[in-house]
Amino acid sequence: MSEKIDIPLDARLKYVERRKQDLADCRTAISKLDFKCLERVGHQIKGNATTFGFDELSTIAIEMENQALKKDVEKLKTTLKKFETYLARLK
Repeated sequence: MSEKIDIPLDARLKYVERRKQDLADCRTAISKLDFKCLERVGHQIKGNATTFGFDELSTIAIEMENQALKKDVEKLKTTLKKFETYLARLK
């Protein structure tokens, strides 16, 4: 079990901004059926979202990675919508 660390607010805000770029990259990737990109982004986010205090985002990223591995376009579209909704709530 990983220990929570206190992340400064500015670092958390920068993290969220980078995830917005990831979302844009994922939208492009799904339009090109680039499952490797979707898998990579999901894997990276699942590994670091919890550290920044975004447990729900980590769960979404796990879904995304697994769906990319299965090449499940419809579920990926649903998960990207969850990703988008989650980021919008952080404003």
